[in-house]
Amino acid sequence: MASAELPRLSPRQRDALQAVEAFQAQHGRPPTRAELGQAMGVRAQTADFHLRALARKGYLELDRGARAIRAAGAAAVQQVPVLGAVQAGHPIPAIAEAEGLAPVPPGIRADFALRVTGQSMTGRGIHAGDLVLVRQTEEARSGQVVVALLGHGEATETTVKTWWQQPGQAPELRAAHPDFPPRRLQPDDAVRIAGVVVGLFRGAEAFDA
Repeated sequence: MASAELPRLSPRQRDALQAVEAFQAQHGRPPTRAELGQAMGVRAQTADFHLRALARKGYLELDRGARAIRAAGAAAVQQVPVLGAVQAGHPIPAIAEAEGLAPVPPGIRADFALRVTGQSMTGRGIHAGDLVLVRQTEEARSGQVVVALLGHGEATETTVKTWWQQPGQAPELRAAHPDFPPRRLQPDDAVRIAGVVVGLFRGAEAFDA
């Protein structure tokens, strides 16, 4: 909350500050300039003009990045690297090079994010184009959605599936779509769990997995 000792705001600057606070409360992350402009009914450039005025007057702090907006004195929003794409379908080569940053909503522990392609996990609410948030771990409980690495070295492929394992049985990577059969893992299969899916973004929305 801004201090009463800060400089007075114009009506449109006050509208911009309220729009930033409302977006943050609803989505758990700051808006981009385009999202703020849409909320205010103005262009992204005009939204940026208002943000810079709020920063000059001490109401907000701005940094590099599309969502690097926070209340003055507030903690920075956690961000994790987007490490490319993960196939929800047939495995594709693993991509390890970061292509940007993704904000993490409060209360979610994530280490990296991956862009989903394919439709094999639609039954779990994961669709092509979604951005999954992943907590890095080498272990998973049966029924959890995981990012799995298949193969070795440059031939490593990555896929997102449900990890399924019953006592005394070999684990399986299960899709959530009838067109994709489960893959039962064999003792000589080179399969590693890279992490557990803990949340995802779809468009402007973010929610727990």
